[in-house]
Amino acid sequence: MKDFEVRIMSELVEYAEAFFKVEVLREAALASLQVKQSESLLFGKLTVLHYRMFGGEDSEIYRAAAAVELMILGLDIIDDLQDEDHNDMPWHMLSKDIALNLAIGFLTLSQEVLLECAFPLDRIHKSALYFNRQILVAINGQTLDLLNAIEDEAYYLDMVKQKSAALLVCACMTGVIMATGQMDERVADYAQEVGIAAQIKNDYRDLLDWGNKNDFLRRKRTLPLLYLLSAAEDQADSWIGDYIAGRLELEEVLPRSGEFGAVVERTGTALYTSVRMRSHYYRFLSIIESMEIDPKWRDLMIEAAR
Repeated sequence: MKDFEVRIMSELVEYAEAFFKVEVLREAALASLQVKQSESLLFGKLTVLHYRMFGGEDSEIYRAAAAVELMILGLDIIDDLQDEDHNDMPWHMLSKDIALNLAIGFLTLSQEVLLECAFPLDRIHKSALYFNRQILVAINGQTLDLLNAIEDEAYYLDMVKQKSAALLVCACMTGVIMATGQMDERVADYAQEVGIAAQIKNDYRDLLDWGNKNDFLRRKRTLPLLYLLSAAEDQADSWIGDYIAGRLELEEVLPRSGEFGAVVERTGTALYTSVRMRSHYYRFLSIIESMEIDPKWRDLMIEAAR
């Protein structure tokens, strides 16, 4: 899908240069797009992939894919500003008010680009409606995440379905709608499973990485952390629950990263996370392998989901 990436990036740069007139915004926008390219433009590529998978042939799909990436980037910036994450990103080089303008600009530009696509108007209209609805779903999911009130697996899965999984579904479904004029619930179902699996994988990584974004140190309640709290029953491990409950301060647990990793391993948190992640991945495989689609595109989707 390397060719997809090159053509999507060409569209992104063209629109950023055309619509961000103020130099500081334009430079930050182009730098942000370079970051997105280094991360592979996965969402836009999934849009193109699903368009091809469902029989679409028009090169105009690269413009729709660029709209998807602009939407994702705008939401990513807002997410980072709220969570104070990824401090090395170009938007964090700006003051918060200007960075917010950049995010709003990307979100607005995503609609502009989508509406300019040379597809039948009914397909553009249906895609725009789906775009906006999934953005609203993701905003609700992000709010649940910010409230940090997750108490069990059901609550966690509900949050993930509304947040990251909803955006993955949007990327895939945009390609389907542009190709066929209709939505396909099978795609929504398997894309949601991929999104959940990816989020569980990311949350486990962020639990262990004490050098950067660490969910334990931020007391962020995720599925791996919930399991760890329930499984760390030894008295010697009580400091983990004490920290999450606010009975210990950050300075008191920072020297214990090695001990924390040992508890994660001993409690089976790694195994539990792997099983939960794979269960969603296998549901994705079951759905996509039951569909009558060109094996070439199916295999590319399976590869992208790994």
